[in-house]
Amino acid sequence: MLLGIALHAALPDVPYWRPGDAGGGFLFGFFEFVHGFRMPLFFILSGYFTTMLWRRRGLSELIGHRLRRIGLPLLASVVIVLPLVVAGILIGYEISGTDINAVETTGTYADEWQGVDDETYDDWAFGFAHLWFLWFLLWLIAGFAAIASAVGRLASLRGRDRPVPARLVTAALLIVPPLALVPADRMVEPIFGPDTSDAFIPDGTVLAYYACFFAFGALAFDRRTRNGGALIDAVGRWWPAQLAVGSFVLFPLGLSLMDDHWTASALVQTAFAWTISFGLLGGFRQFLSATNQRVRWLSDSAYWMYLMHLPLIYVAQGVVARLDLSPVLGFALICAVVVPALAASYRYWVRYTPIGTLLNGPRNRPANEANRARGAEPPSTPAT
Repeated sequence: MLLGIALHAALPDVPYWRPGDAGGGFLFGFFEFVHGFRMPLFFILSGYFTTMLWRRRGLSELIGHRLRRIGLPLLASVVIVLPLVVAGILIGYEISGTDINAVETTGTYADEWQGVDDETYDDWAFGFAHLWFLWFLLWLIAGFAAIASAVGRLASLRGRDRPVPARLVTAALLIVPPLALVPADRMVEPIFGPDTSDAFIPDGTVLAYYACFFAFGALAFDRRTRNGGALIDAVGRWWPAQLAVGSFVLFPLGLSLMDDHWTASALVQTAFAWTISFGLLGGFRQFLSATNQRVRWLSDSAYWMYLMHLPLIYVAQGVVARLDLSPVLGFALICAVVVPALAASYRYWVRYTPIGTLLNGPRNRPANEANRARGAEPPSTPAT
């Protein structure tokens, strides 16, 4: 989610860099690199935790939990956040002094989109904007619920807790990663990474692509390796090599093949998404697996920060355009201002409020902080 803020800051939706300059080229490369793995990794994790909730709480509680944590925030955001997004981009253009009617709808990087059929984007009349991933997740959870319900009925008929043979699940885990190549090869946007679909009826190709990653995470939850370890840990066992190969081999190779060898590029892009995702799972598992309250706080805040970041990004882009800064410096300034502002808003206005409960569940104030809020002295700590 936090990478999503940087990703959108790098794209000049309110023009603050132009095609052809070195800084803009670097930022567009950053966008493509992050875009290639960010949401695939998100859906792997989403599938994993969906199965975890199903196993621990049952299907009904899973559906209720996802409607509370995803459905309600999406509904509220459509009503509140999307108008702010529109206002943000209009304010950004006004501050920048750019005529919004004179700019291509695809932004200042429109040259990247030449040759794409305009009919592809006819469904953009209404879009979920940056909230599309929540809408996709609801579709995928509905599919998961249908399959889980069928599995439950099969279990009752066969008198077993888990009627699906383990070998079948293992075979599915092996098939799903290369299966993602099928929708990847049907992508039409001339960028590295998957297409975007934010319409009310999702593009089937894009949904199928992300469904592969969601399915892998869902199937991997209770799979073990031959030595008894968790499969989700094992996939990132060689994380330094995975991150290096993905970054320095697959990414540049996929870019070089895009113009003349799309199927080969789609194959490399799919391999990149899996390789970087597995590498990041392994790296974070090694360094951030222990309980850490600061990491937990940051994790909680990321949901709110992502929902609310786009209006601020657009306004900040307008300011940077007015200042006429270099693209990279402008990008750094946008991130340096927007991220702390969003973190502060979460800390003081969201975390211990009904909004925070809606997004992350109830959170208890630390004892010292609660005492300060009531105007009382914190309790003394005995010496040990």
